[in-house]
Amino acid sequence: MPPISWSDMSYYKNQILPLIQKYKVVHLNRTDARLANNGQSLEIQKLRCRVNFSALRFTPQIEELGRKVINLLRKNGPFLVLHLRYEMDMLAFSGCTQGCNSDEVDELTRM
Repeated sequence: MPPISWSDMSYYKNQILPLIQKYKVVHLNRTDARLANNGQSLEIQKLRCRVNFSALRFTPQIEELGRKVINLLRKNGPFLVLHLRYEMDMLAFSGCTQGCNSDEVDELTRM
């Protein structure tokens, strides 16, 4: 199910939590990365970032292919990986500041 964009905590508590309790698992497609803009507390943001990071899993076939590609790249010396779909405001919309210094956190907050 796609979550409703710009949802506040009551949506997740009243709409999503009952589904989790009933089915034990809920697959949210097109997740609302803009939860950071909904005035949630820093602790909720940290929890959301940890949950999203922990939930990211590739299929075993993709994991194996990735290992093969990385091993080939490492054999041939140093390499750089560039995500061609990276957008300048991607971090600002995610609300995740893991690994950022205080200046970067301030800049992302302003964005």
